[in-house]
Parts: sequence; C-alpha cells; structure tokens
Amino acid sequence: MSGFYGGIARKLILSGAVALGVLAGAAPARADVQHVVAKGHTLATIAHRYHVSSKAIIEANNLKNPKRLRIGEVLTIPTAGSPSGAKASKVAPKDAAKGAKPAKGEHADKPGKPTKPITYKARPKTPWVVHLRRAGTSETADVRVRDAKGKVSAAALRSVEKTLRSGGGATHPIEGRLLTLLGIVSNHFGSRPIEVVSGFRPFTTTQYNPHSNHNHGRAIDFRVTGVPNEVVRDFCRTLKNTGCGYYPNSTFVHMDTRAKSAFWVDYSRPGEAPRYNAPGLEADEGTSDVHNDSTGASDVTNEAPADSKPEAAAPDTKPEAAKPEAAKPEAAKPEATEPPAKKTAGDGDTAR
Repeated sequence: MSGFYGGIARKLILSGAVALGVLAGAAPARADVQHVVAKGHTLATIAHRYHVSSKAIIEANNLKNPKRLRIGEVLTIPTAGSPSGAKASKVAPKDAAKGAKPAKGEHADKPGKPTKPITYKARPKTPWVVHLRRAGTSETADVRVRDAKGKVSAAALRSVEKTLRSGGGATHPIEGRLLTLLGIVSNHFGSRPIEVVSGFRPFTTTQYNPHSNHNHGRAIDFRVTGVPNEVVRDFCRTLKNTGCGYYPNSTFVHMDTRAKSAFWVDYSRPGEAPRYNAPGLEADEGTSDVHNDSTGASDVTNEAPADSKPEAAAPDTKPEAAKPEAAKPEAAKPEATEPPAKKTAGDGDTAR
C-alpha cells in the first residue's frame, strides 16, 4: 500500500510543480490597440503615431484600399507580443513620416548590441536659418535668426511676426527669445522645416487661461517635419526658462518663453476644457484654443483613461507649483483658419 500511495503522491507533486512553472513563466498577452479614424487621418500619420509600419496596419486589417480611410472606421494597430504583432514584427518597420530617418551614427536593433534610441539630432544644413511652414497652406518663410553680429535682427522679427499671425490675420510683435528658441530647435534637428500650427492669438474672454503667452507673442504650437512630437517634446524640456506642453490627443508641441521652465501634459482634445496630468501646473493655452489646427485634422487618439496615473517627469525636471487657473464653462470660440492647402503628389488621401 505504501508503494501505491507513494506513487500517487509523487504524481501529485510533479503535476503541481508543472502547474507552478507554467504560471510563473506565463506572461500576459498584449492586446492590439484599436484606433478610431477621425477627419484628416491618413495611414501614414496613424502608423507614425504608433511607431509601426503602414504595411503592418494594412496586413492586420486586410485593407484593400489603404488610401481611402472612412471616418469612424476602427483599425487594429498591431503591437509587439500580440497575435497580429508577431506577424508584423517580421516586417522591417519603416518610418511612416517622409524624411523621418535616423541621424548619422544611429542604428536600429543589432544582435549583440544595445539599442540606441533615435534622437533625430543632426548637423544643421543651414545654421540659424529657420524654415517655417504655415500648416495647412503653401506659405513658407526662411528666417535668419542671427545677423552678422550674432543678434536677432528687426527684419527677422518682422518676417516671423507675419508667419505667426492669428487665423484671422491679426499680428503682434514676436519676442526675440522665442525666435532664438526656434533657431535652437531647427539647429538640433538638422534644419528640418518647422510647421506653425498656431502662433499669436488675440485675447478672448472665453479662453481658459487669461494670461496665455500666445496673447503676447511669446508662444508657438508647432511640429518638426519628420520628427515624432514625443522627441520634440523631450528636447524642448531641456531648454532653459522655457514652457513645454505636450498634447497626446492633438498634433503639436507647445513652446513658450518664461522666467522659469515648466512642463505639462494636457489630455484634452481641440475645443475641450484642459485635462492636465497634475494640478497646480504653470500650463499655457494649448489644444483648448486650437479647435482644429490649420490642417483641419483634429487627430483624436491616445486619450488617457480617467484613472490613469500622471506622466512621470524627467529626473532633471522639477515641476513648478502654481495656482491652478479656474476653467470657464464657456467653450472657446474658434478662430478663423487659413484655407486648406491643395493636395500635392505623394500625400496620402485623408479620411472623409
């Protein structure tokens, strides 16, 4: 009998060990991300946002005509570790945005070598010359930030004042230091064009922040062509006495001049009341006042859940304490926007 019961005991112990091993080694499967197509979305911008290739999205959704996305259409975005992501990972990812190539000396994953993050930093092709593009239009301006004496010239300030005018055509003198910051950003990213989403905005009684730097020519909402907003955000946070705002559900990064540096995340969508990542931030007006950026795309994705934790600040960044601005109940009035740009060859069709 002892042998009989001893055999049963050994089997129970063995089966328990196997079960524990399975539980210990099993990792929760990662689910695919679901993206709802909004007005103005293209396959390229969606792929760029989630850092996957356009081909991976096409294969995951069996898209027959990827150039024609429908508003409200739900796309599955494959992620590493998910069933569809396993297949997508076999495809060498390509940068979705044109021109978004790693700087010289940077590399992707290589066997036996640690991954070096892509910073998009590159030697400026035209040092201290900022190539501005007014988003949604064909208007451009090449502004030389510094003259022969190394100072910001009056001609440069006049040029940038025109480019950073409001949607209704109103202008305001632009602070010289803001132009200098744009020159620093341009130099860091290899003189890539800078798209102006919003610059000067006249004061309105319905804006959420009554002391917005946009009202005084000290702020700009922008993006750098071919560079993810997250990378632009991280670089702006290194600049001294600079305000940096990040808007995961919009299409730009906010930058302004101020006495002390500040950083905030606003999860609101264009036209909504601000939803900051933490209370008491020295936040400026951002997506709340930009109901639709100049491209006409509201790019509504990556919304933070109500119970999400605030985004952690970088180790070298100390958030400033400030009295929170009281949100006004009225919805911000939209400014007049520039007419949409004509479609050029090579641009993907947007969602209709």
